[in-house]
Amino acid sequence: MKTWTELFLSKEFYLFVVIVAVLLALTIWIICDYVRNPFRPPIIKYGIDLSGRRQPSYEECIDEWINSIRGHGRTIAAIYNKKLNLWENECEKYIRHTFLWKGHKRRLFDSIRNEAYARDYKIFSFGFYRFQTRYKQVNYKKNSYQVKHVEFVMSLSLHDLLVIDDELEEINYGTTRAKYYSKNQRKLMTKDLRRRIVLRDNYTCQMCGKYMPDEVGLHVDHIIPIKYGGKSIESNLQVLCDKCNLSKGKKIRI
Repeated sequence: MKTWTELFLSKEFYLFVVIVAVLLALTIWIICDYVRNPFRPPIIKYGIDLSGRRQPSYEECIDEWINSIRGHGRTIAAIYNKKLNLWENECEKYIRHTFLWKGHKRRLFDSIRNEAYARDYKIFSFGFYRFQTRYKQVNYKKNSYQVKHVEFVMSLSLHDLLVIDDELEEINYGTTRAKYYSKNQRKLMTKDLRRRIVLRDNYTCQMCGKYMPDEVGLHVDHIIPIKYGGKSIESNLQVLCDKCNLSKGKKIRI
């Protein structure tokens, strides 16, 4: 009969220890696989660059983002549906290829899917960031480099964005809500907006057809004047020559 020392040093003992360790590890893995929820609700992330902008309104940036995607023929609902469809397909593929607890994982997925489709689920995440210039000195020479700094993160549900989208649709996605309802419309006539109108109308008066590539006598006119409720948006702006602008001003009676 073997002593404890001989038994401890025998190959049979080490084989027994290895088998017990493998079975224990397998048991822990099976338990963890049952308890762990492999599914996470999807998040649609967008980054908005605030570099060069002073004290921007985050809500106004969201309006600009919606106007931008609308300008490219996309909708919020289409983005939302595409993301959820891809996520569901990936989850279904995972369930099909698993060999343990398929029914249990199906129930976990259904509960997470209900959470993802909930009205108040914040599926859209907007990260507002700036690029900051930093410097480092190498061999007595200062070199600059850019660092991306996240300033704020805003999470919104599909319902939140659709409410904003409905309000922007009422103003034909012409500008942001804050700018549209601003009392000082003349202040919103920026150089960038004026340049876009001039390029859109090809330096041409929209009444008489005069071509003004040198921009002499070229005016950017409000179709509906500001004093009658006109807004400084692209759909309410046009290029006129000085003569047509003067004659138009005399004829307007609202």
